[in-house]
Amino acid sequence: MSDNHFITVSKQGVLMARRKGAAPVAVARAEEGLVVRPEPELEPGAVVRVRFAPGGRNREVLVMGVVVGDEELEVEELLARYGLDEAELGRWMRRAVEEALDAAGSPSMPR
Repeated sequence: MSDNHFITVSKQGVLMARRKGAAPVAVARAEEGLVVRPEPELEPGAVVRVRFAPGGRNREVLVMGVVVGDEELEVEELLARYGLDEAELGRWMRRAVEEALDAAGSPSMPR
């Protein structure tokens, strides 16, 4: 996702991330999804969650769909409806991971 952090999703469905030289942080669980903050908002006040599959290879997150408010969408449907591309979805995810690492006190630069 980014050169300044590493990600993986465990077989148990925990999305883990860490910055270089820092301890891993649990960012999200597959059953809940990764909460992202699209800019601009897709729907006013709607919580947006990216659903992902448990397991997989290091540095990969297999996105299964996106929930906007109460509506679950396939990735292609989301992109078409809101005129987005996959890179934009990736930016939302990167920002959510970086914010989770910041909230956990993960250092931005290794010591």
